[in-house]
Amino acid sequence: MMGSQEPVRGTYQHYKGDFYEVLGIADNPTQEGRWVVYEAIGITEDLTGEHEHRVLRSGNKGALSICSVERFTEMVDGKQYSGGARVPRFKLNVAMPAE
Repeated sequence: MMGSQEPVRGTYQHYKGDFYEVLGIADNPTQEGRWVVYEAIGITEDLTGEHEHRVLRSGNKGALSICSVERFTEMVDGKQYSGGARVPRFKLNVAMPAE
């Protein structure tokens, strides 16, 4: 899932550890492009290597955000979160069943 392929509905993990639920894809009539609409689940996984993998609560549960499809699906420098490897900004963990 790289480039501009639109993400499917489901649970994604940001490369820094936070989990989000993709609610859908939206158009903005005043700008070109398509936008991913997603909601913070309110949990994060410690990915810095300082601790064994552990899940923590974060204070952003329920916060809604939008991001262009291109930005959502791009590869980024994982820095300390993945040993400096290039990784997807958001990784699909669980896809929602097709309706």
